[in-house]
Amino acid sequence: MSFVETAIDDRLVTEAEKAAFAVLPLLVGAAGEKRNRYAAQLADLMGDPGEFQHYLVGPPADRLARIDRLLHIFHENVELLVHKTWVEKTDEKPKERLLDDLFAVERDFRDGSIASAFKRFVALAHALAHLLFGAQSRASDFLVYCFRIDPKFGLFFWYIDQLEAQARASCLPSEDLLTVETLLGIYVLSSF
Repeated sequence: MSFVETAIDDRLVTEAEKAAFAVLPLLVGAAGEKRNRYAAQLADLMGDPGEFQHYLVGPPADRLARIDRLLHIFHENVELLVHKTWVEKTDEKPKERLLDDLFAVERDFRDGSIASAFKRFVALAHALAHLLFGAQSRASDFLVYCFRIDPKFGLFFWYIDQLEAQARASCLPSEDLLTVETLLGIYVLSSF
């Protein structure tokens, strides 16, 4: 039984989380304006309602300026989170690598190396989970643990697991889909 089926059967998730589980496959299967609507719908469930659509619609110059600002906020939030997290001396190197990865995600996204930014973002999210939760982040019940801490937190890491499954596929999705998915992940992580 998949996590989604288990979570629904065990009533671990609310109707909003169930909606997110249903929207992601629609987002992946859609294109163009329809994809943007599904992305905004998913972002509304995982972040602040009504905010994400501003990164997808509007004049290109305005959209790029908003995305640039989002990347800046993302960078500051993740860097602050990393610096505020206490770790054992043996975990200092992974913490430093995480900061290097943060710069790489941002650089790749800005440079239009979307497939690389996507893969690096998924790895960064997993590294953050490990930094925050240690070995628990690799436990089979990690998503259940996250949903119990905070449903939006759980949705974020469920989303990252879905992106990781795409990254493991032999053929990555289109660059347009990777852009929207990466931007959505950056948006959600910026909202914490």
